[in-house]
Amino acid sequence: MKTTYISTQAASTASRLSILKMQTELAKNTKELSSGRWADVGLELGNKTGRTISLRQDYQRLDAIKDTNGLVASRLDTSQAALDGVLKNAQDFSASLIAVRSGNVGAEVISDDAKNNLQSLIASLNSSINGEYLFAGINTDVRPVTDYYSTPTSATKTAFDTELANYCTSVGAASPADLSASDLSTFIDTNLTTMFNATNWSDPTTGWSSASNQNVKSRISTSELIETSANANDPAFRKLAMAYTMVSELANKGLSEKTYQTLIDKSTQIMGEATVDLTVVKARLGTAQERLSNANGRIDAQMDILNRNINDFEQVDPVETQTRISALETQLDMAFSLTSRAQKLSLLNYL
Repeated sequence: MKTTYISTQAASTASRLSILKMQTELAKNTKELSSGRWADVGLELGNKTGRTISLRQDYQRLDAIKDTNGLVASRLDTSQAALDGVLKNAQDFSASLIAVRSGNVGAEVISDDAKNNLQSLIASLNSSINGEYLFAGINTDVRPVTDYYSTPTSATKTAFDTELANYCTSVGAASPADLSASDLSTFIDTNLTTMFNATNWSDPTTGWSSASNQNVKSRISTSELIETSANANDPAFRKLAMAYTMVSELANKGLSEKTYQTLIDKSTQIMGEATVDLTVVKARLGTAQERLSNANGRIDAQMDILNRNINDFEQVDPVETQTRISALETQLDMAFSLTSRAQKLSLLNYL
């Protein structure tokens, strides 16, 4: 019979290696239990790893679109709030115009009201969020509308004053107070309409707007790209600015009663058209909001499906994992106990 020599050191080393292996396995299983997925997905799935990577990329792309949609929703909500204020001011001003038509006793009041509304309109069109102007079209970093009442005198007001003075001279009127009803009607229909047309409105020297005609487009899903802004060049805003300007500049100039009534009638007509156009702008943004909400609903459903598919590949069974952890802990306790006993073995105890 032959015996094989085994040293105490060799036995101890083997035991330590076994303990290290179990500790590594225990750490791996503990990580899996806390995260709910394989610690090393590639090792566990093998050639199926490419599928789960593809699913995760699709999930992350949808998640990024949803985050962007949150910013788009904020921009649309803020734009709608600004337009609500513009529309309310327009409706109130239209009611005031009707109230003061019977006589020019309210000329000073309606003139001041028009001036305040014009300043409020400009402030609304210059609204911004997160450093981006809402009504600048794609020129989101450019302040869209210049101030009309400013110090020194703005280019837009200078252009209006010059146009009015030249017209008065051409019809033989010493001042706006001398304009007849037909003269004022022609001035509004011809001169002012031209000043506030699309070309002159955006004139880089004397125009009001630096906004782009092209609205911002946003990708709200993998297959939808929609307009999600309005711009200050829309006819609604040009008509509002025209009506407010002509009333603020002319109502208190001492016009004859008939000429004053012509001013009020023309302003009322323009305000009515502007209100309709403004409602169209709000409806278009409202449609964008609805499409955005529907897109988010579809994205949520798609992300839920992708998440379930990812879990089918990567998720671990928590009960099975806990069972392995318990078994490893028991084995480790036994291994530590045996190692401790082996380390106490010594010939000195028997001498």
